[in-house]
Amino acid sequence: MSPRRSARNQLIESAEDVFYNRGFGATGVDAVAQEAGVSKPTLYAHFSGKSELAATALRHRHGEAAAELDEWLAGVSDPGDRPLAVFAWLAHRYERKGGRGCAFLNAAAEVVDPEDPVRRAVREEKRWLRELLTTLCAQAGTAVPELQASQLLLLIDGVAGRVVVEGPQAAARAVADAADAAAVLLAGAS
Repeated sequence: MSPRRSARNQLIESAEDVFYNRGFGATGVDAVAQEAGVSKPTLYAHFSGKSELAATALRHRHGEAAAELDEWLAGVSDPGDRPLAVFAWLAHRYERKGGRGCAFLNAAAEVVDPEDPVRRAVREEKRWLRELLTTLCAQAGTAVPELQASQLLLLIDGVAGRVVVEGPQAAARAVADAADAAAVLLAGAS
């Protein structure tokens, strides 16, 4: 791997961590460069600015989570069980990487310009998740998959809100409550 590529990857991984843990608005590119162990000019050689770097970091986070969720769902043989399996995966994800809630919702709350690259990355991720949930609900045989997917996404986003407000210790209970609500919702939608 070339040094240029390595520096870019280190910047993306550092930005993902730093922006998630410290917040986008409160964190400058200097902190990301320092965490990545590169100079500020090196950062600007790879990214035009903070928003592009943060959007790239969010897309990186999405890629990792999507691959992890795909693998998780591949282990669930019954299509009827897959929508609820998302909540089991979510509990697992929050245990490992969710101490501050959803990185995408956190970023959206801090960046108000709808055309900012960060907001575009957030919309892409939420669209992907809604589409995945729609597919899972259709495969599970729900009556109106688009509606059930939207409702499941509201529950998932509600978990993130609870974690932001109450802290990481609330994640397990919030996911369990959301999964219970999802089970009721899906039982009534078949």
